[in-house]
Formats: sequence, structure tokens, C-alpha cells
Amino acid sequence: MNSTTTHPTDDVSAAPDLERPSTSRPSRWLVGAATALAVIVVAGFVAVVLIDDDAVEGQTADIRAQGDRVTSLHDDAARLIRRDDGLVVEIDMPTPPPGSYQYPTADLVPPWADAHPPVSPGASGAPEAFTVWLAVFNHPEECTDDQCDFDDLGPDAPGGGGNYQIDGRIGSDGRLLMIGSVRLGEASFDGSRLVNPVGAEVHLAVAPHGRALPGSDGWRQLNGPVGTPDHWWSATFLP
Repeated sequence: MNSTTTHPTDDVSAAPDLERPSTSRPSRWLVGAATALAVIVVAGFVAVVLIDDDAVEGQTADIRAQGDRVTSLHDDAARLIRRDDGLVVEIDMPTPPPGSYQYPTADLVPPWADAHPPVSPGASGAPEAFTVWLAVFNHPEECTDDQCDFDDLGPDAPGGGGNYQIDGRIGSDGRLLMIGSVRLGEASFDGSRLVNPVGAEVHLAVAPHGRALPGSDGWRQLNGPVGTPDHWWSATFLP
């Protein structure tokens, strides 16, 4: 999780109050436990209201290529709004074409997680599922090895890192728009709660889940972990 340059813009303190139910449970992984799809939809609705406010600019960052910490794939495609009461994130990028990238296998989940359904490329008329996750480091100046990464996640880590899922969507129409939020004090997946939204370092990951499946399999795709950093598109927001 190496840092990349972000692009600060205007102050966002005038944005309306952030309200979102907590959606997390303990985990050491960047991706976490299942979250109710209804909760994701509500969170997305609240975030859309904030993102659409013309007075709110926030920061933008490039989306890096899958598994690549250096190469920018989509310029300024990720956006972060920092507020005293939380974070709001928007990702707006072209939907990765089915079969054009590396897919995880269904067994790449942490041992505590529910089984993930089979992963396979989509096709015309069979879109794919994606989820987006945040690793938030409350005290980036305390991160080990001069960078914030997995060593700095956990309740006792000096960097104060915690993990959150913020959205899950089925890609369609060539555009992948994902929006979510994290409240001040919201519990993470076995890390620190968000206590420093204005000064935190924020790492974003977009994870692919393969061809979107119906029923309970589709629910698990949109609300569960799969893959490793080698399978994720990413962005970094520096304080």
C-alpha cells in the first residue's frame, strides 16, 4: 500500500451532516465480513446526496492498475470528502471489460468468512460484480517502515488502521460508479475506529467478484471478501 500523490481541492466543512448505520465486524483482512445489501444501498443514497453537492469538492486520486502500486490507470477517478464527522468516497471509472484482467479464485477468502461462490468472467448480457473497500490509518505519522500497510492495521497498531467495506455494485453500461461513507467512531473489521477523518491516510481498493450471480450467491458476491491486493484496483489519499 505505497502512497501516491493526491489532489486536494476546496474545504468541505459546510457539507450536511453524515448519517450512516455501522456495517462492520472484526477481521485482519482489508476486505471484511458480509454486510447487508440493504445497508449498502442506504449508505450509497446518503453519500450520493453529499457527492452531488456542488459546494463539496474534496480530494481526487488516480485509480491504479490492478495489483499495481505505481501505474495510474484512470486519472482522478476516485474522490474523497473529509469531514469532521466522517469520510465520503466516490469511485467513477470505466467498468473493466470481462476477461480483460486477473480474476481471484473463490478460495481466496479469510478462514472466518463465508464461502464465496465460484468466480468466472462475465460476458455480453452477464455483467460482473465489484466491491469497494477502505483501509483508514488514523495516525499515518506512526505507521511502521515509513509507509502505511498491513502491518499498521489492528486495534493495537500505532498507525491506528482499520478496514471498511463501503459499497458493492454490478457493473453495467461501461461505467462503474461506487459511493459510500464511514462515520466518525464507526467500528472497523478488527482495527481502530475512525477517529481522525481529516488527518487519516486512506487507501481504497476495488475488488472483482466475477460474473454477477442470482439469489444468495449474488448477495455473497456484493457483501463478502475475495481476492488479494494483486487482484484489486487501488488509490491512496494522503492527509
